[in-house]
Amino acid sequence: MTSLLVVLPLAVLAGLLQTSLFEWVYHRYWLHRPWLPPSMFTAHTLVHHQLCKHDDTFHVTEEEQEEALTFQWWAGPVLVGMNMVPWALLAWLERGSGIPWWPVTWAVGGVVLLYYFAYEGFHFLMHKPSVPWIEHRAFFRFLKRHHRLHHVYMGKNFNVVFPLADFFLGTLVLTDPLPPKVTEPAARQVARRHSRWGRRLREEGTEKPAITAASVHEQVPVRPEP
Repeated sequence: MTSLLVVLPLAVLAGLLQTSLFEWVYHRYWLHRPWLPPSMFTAHTLVHHQLCKHDDTFHVTEEEQEEALTFQWWAGPVLVGMNMVPWALLAWLERGSGIPWWPVTWAVGGVVLLYYFAYEGFHFLMHKPSVPWIEHRAFFRFLKRHHRLHHVYMGKNFNVVFPLADFFLGTLVLTDPLPPKVTEPAARQVARRHSRWGRRLREEGTEKPAITAASVHEQVPVRPEP
């Protein structure tokens, strides 16, 4: 019992640190790189980031913007499982050592699961405010401002829930030295070339043609980092 009272709080702390780092790596190298599976990059960078690009489009005001606002149903179990694998392997290798590694594994898994729910919930509320008692809290306003800057500077502020990894890995940005920009029409055209909404418009024959060279070449403009 004494061992669990000591080990489990440490497991929770380790899980929180691990998940902040995992979120950073996952966000930077899966959601913003055309890696495997490519659908992650497509949904996040080519659809979500183009439909909710700058301050004028950051909040969801149209049905089209809701696409890719949350992950697919299978993402939660897969991401939680990925984070539990190292601990489960350690528990198996250290069986009989006297250290309660399996409770540690499940504690870490619980932290990752709660973190995932926080990510999905906070990210949704940042873009589509609907729960004022959360949105008015100082911590949430800080995280929302943190995430707004990520949409302006896609190479910064990868953490949505706990920006510890951003701090230690040098990607933390707290202010934007430049005046707010207006989302260019080409951004929506880029999104529609890859979104389910755009596919439906093409099938119905109601999509307007791209109006800029950027949309034709599917460029994703990135604002210079501060």
